[in-house]
Amino acid sequence: MKFSHLYRIYCDTMLSESKIVSLETKYSHYLKNVLRLKIKDQLRIFNGIDGEFIATIIDITKNTISIELNNLIKKPFIIRTLTLGLCIIKIDRMLDAINMAVQLGVTQIVPLISERSQLRTMNNDRILKCIIEATQQSERLNLPAIDQITLLKDYNKKIKGVIIYANENEVESNSLMNKINSLNNDDISLIVGPEGGFSDEEFYMFSSWTNAFSISLGPNILRTETAVATGLAQIMLVRNINA
Repeated sequence: MKFSHLYRIYCDTMLSESKIVSLETKYSHYLKNVLRLKIKDQLRIFNGIDGEFIATIIDITKNTISIELNNLIKKPFIIRTLTLGLCIIKIDRMLDAINMAVQLGVTQIVPLISERSQLRTMNNDRILKCIIEATQQSERLNLPAIDQITLLKDYNKKIKGVIIYANENEVESNSLMNKINSLNNDDISLIVGPEGGFSDEEFYMFSSWTNAFSISLGPNILRTETAVATGLAQIMLVRNINA
């Protein structure tokens, strides 16, 4: 993309050509004091509904920057559903997992509480900030939706389509690559457990879900955030093969 050198900002207000937008303080400070942008400099602004636009700075005050939207450079488009059910872990590691998940194309993130979850709350503000930054960096238009915290036992009640759960006890040959035909579905969900993995009772519960598959992510025991990146990358690969 020839505009890739321009700084990119997510905006949740309606965007259209010729519209004037006043940027939030958090952005104006960064643009003025870190990037040192000036009047007539350009940047990119986007959201998942209206698309992405080139914008020009037209006014700078102590607390705000006003921009005028010029031409539309990327139209919004529909992306295939990919949900991550992520058991809550320590915040820094959870942010790493979410950052990678956003880069790999998830459309929904469902924080989960399982039997071995050590944490049952999360910092919503830090998670939203992480999602926005990863979306800006990865050239996506759509922010993934972040769902309410859900008990693992209730997950299949809200998820349609195929559910895949990472199982460190699964035989290595039972991988995503061996389920290509089963995964030819527009709605796919990956569940990744907490430190210590899933309990025997939870594995038994998974086996009763008719739309759920146990898969191996390889011979090694992975940290939660590594399992997220590995599982999602494999799903994207399988989807590309099926395309």
